[in-house]
Amino acid sequence: MKSHHPTKKLFVFVWLALVMMHFMILGSAYLNLGFVNTPLILVLAVVQMLLILAYFMEARYSAKLIWIAAAAGFFWLLIQWILTLSDYLMRQWH
Repeated sequence: MKSHHPTKKLFVFVWLALVMMHFMILGSAYLNLGFVNTPLILVLAVVQMLLILAYFMEARYSAKLIWIAAAAGFFWLLIQWILTLSDYLMRQWH
């Protein structure tokens, strides 16, 4: 079975994309974007997480079992976020 591995050029491109998104998150902290700021930061953070998982952890070139394990981890993370958000939204703030 022929295995595929990312090239050094791809690693550099992904790293530059991660650095660019990091500075976008940092810059959005100094801008008054109102309600858009939090979803923007969350979307950029998720994209960064997926790039790191796919390329630097080489999950993109792994077996399907690794993808299933990663998906299961994200499923449980989603459950934790939903439970935390439901607790936060249901509290009575006075």
